[in-house]
Amino acid sequence: MTVVPESAVSTAHVPSLSGVPGSRSSRSLAVAALIGIPASAVFLVLAVRGADLGAVWRTLQAVRVGPLVGAVACMAVVYWLQAARWRRIADTTLRQRQFVEMVVAGVAVNNVLPGRVGDLLRARWVSRGAFSGGKGLATVVIDRAFDILALAVFLGVSLPFVTDAGWVDRILLGTVAALALLVAVVAAARSYTRRRPRSRRGKRGLPRRFLRDTLEGLSDPISYARAALLGLLSVGAWVAWACAAILAARAVGVELSLVEAIFVTAALNLGVAIPSSPGFVGTYQWLGVSALGVFGIASEAGLAFAIVMQAVWYVPTTLVGAGLLVAQLRGGFRMGAPVRDVSSGGGQAGR
Repeated sequence: MTVVPESAVSTAHVPSLSGVPGSRSSRSLAVAALIGIPASAVFLVLAVRGADLGAVWRTLQAVRVGPLVGAVACMAVVYWLQAARWRRIADTTLRQRQFVEMVVAGVAVNNVLPGRVGDLLRARWVSRGAFSGGKGLATVVIDRAFDILALAVFLGVSLPFVTDAGWVDRILLGTVAALALLVAVVAAARSYTRRRPRSRRGKRGLPRRFLRDTLEGLSDPISYARAALLGLLSVGAWVAWACAAILAARAVGVELSLVEAIFVTAALNLGVAIPSSPGFVGTYQWLGVSALGVFGIASEAGLAFAIVMQAVWYVPTTLVGAGLLVAQLRGGFRMGAPVRDVSSGGGQAGR
């Protein structure tokens, strides 16, 4: 992969952390909030409607600490495997630790801001010292595509054993449509980059160069062996998430089988594509109550599970991610910046 000067990378049209509240970004965030927050409020009402909130509170007070700690540990494995997958997609000299930091910091931003701004910031961070911002964005898109593919497989495999509820069918259809759209975009990108030469690249404006780089990143071929490895990492990450769900459910007195946990994993994580508030508050609770409801679990227990399961990933990623972002703002380190090998007098450290 071609290495370009960081000065050139910094001009890529991907929002920086300091640029998130800027005029154009602010309008995008406002639109996302205007759509997502009311939707979350509706789903939250649906989640708590008819539930005994006193019973939910008593269940939360009696949460078992051991399974809860185990669930948090499983979520750490999830982020490590997702970072390992993204590292292989990006194929840069950055270390595994740096990819974990970027993944966690990106999730932290998504926890507090609407519109998945954290994913855009991930694209900027991974681009530093490696390639253009457009190709950085392409790595994030491909990374997310493998998540959707793995979750679609989870839903398709578990669905015949658990439910024929209409809302699950709609999630499955939406997932299939999203995958079809991704395939079409990649095919179109590959066709466009083959037909249109790069000879006039220097005369293009910044937005057109960014778009071209994104299309080239999406059209880069992935070998069968590499795709298989990325698929295995994706499945491993979501199996770890399913284990976290089993432990979180056990913490509130609910027992889930592995098949049930796989279904809950797919339903929750595909369902949060519905526009919602930051951190999926409201949407997450409705999905948790609905997913456990197909197993005959009462709404009070389902709501307690959804709250605990959300806390298992929301609280650690927000706290750790916030620390990473503060350190970056203070200049303590730069996520995505190439590691300098002091012993050899400079240069990028190998993987």
